[in-house]
Amino acid sequence: MARFAEARGEADREWPYVAILVARLVDAVVPEVEGPAGVAVNVADADGSMLFPPVAGIVPDACAVDVEAESAGVA
Repeated sequence: MARFAEARGEADREWPYVAILVARLVDAVVPEVEGPAGVAVNVADADGSMLFPPVAGIVPDACAVDVEAESAGVA
């Protein structure tokens, strides 16, 4: 976030942010998105970025692209 602020020329001001556990994000937020949804973390940092695709075992089955709708409990 500091590098982002610096790149924007706004490193001298306060940047509010929210820290959320990834498990909470995956369990509570991803299911609220209409359609498949993965999670991108820290994408502005080439060394620390992570991408979690919308697949079973990463997101709830109902949000995964590799689970058939019937077996995920979606009618």
